[in-house]
Amino acid sequence: MRKFINILIIIITIILIGIDLVFAIMPNIRLKTIFTIGCFAIPTILISITMIVQIKLENNREEKEKIRKFWLKTLFIMYCILLICILFLNNEYRTNRTMQFSFDKLFSEEHLEINNIVPFGTLSSYIDKMINHRINTNIVLVNVVVNLVLFAPMGFFVPMLFKEKIKNTKQVLLLILGITVSIEVLQFFTFSGTFDVDDIILNTIGAVIIYLLMKTKTIKTIVNKVFDLSQ
Repeated sequence: MRKFINILIIIITIILIGIDLVFAIMPNIRLKTIFTIGCFAIPTILISITMIVQIKLENNREEKEKIRKFWLKTLFIMYCILLICILFLNNEYRTNRTMQFSFDKLFSEEHLEINNIVPFGTLSSYIDKMINHRINTNIVLVNVVVNLVLFAPMGFFVPMLFKEKIKNTKQVLLLILGITVSIEVLQFFTFSGTFDVDDIILNTIGAVIIYLLMKTKTIKTIVNKVFDLSQ
């Protein structure tokens, strides 16, 4: 019965995420954020509930661990796909994708001037524009919150899936920095976005905050109880 349920949920997940990916790669289509969220949220909820129930119903400790790792790896893969959808494919979040890829334009003045390599340069620009009423405060809040939240799940997945390899905050910090810098560079070279050092800072802060929260006694107790982890 468990195997049948697992297969059914995987099929539902593949269908929903597949639909989102198909629309995301189609030209002249800009996906609504709510559509993408729905395609990923539904299987995430189904998987989370299934994982917790299966863990609670299983008595064998090794089987519990297998269930936990299988579903957490599945969720992590889904999260990585979601990042690709948000950061590189067609959607409302990619509003700054104004140029078509061209080797001639790669290091052109037009392309370089929309990038930011000065720490807090974009954030200070936001503050200046808000003070002078030249930008909607909601736009600033959305951009800041999105960048903080975007990589926050990494702070959860790293200690849950890679605790034997990534053992301290410094390693987590270096890992997230490496990932976010790589993504910003890819966005620059693929014209799917801009290179902004402030995005790197906010992405890293969001992930590290969640990682540090995961190390607190209260959160550890909750996680151990939910996932039935050994103390």
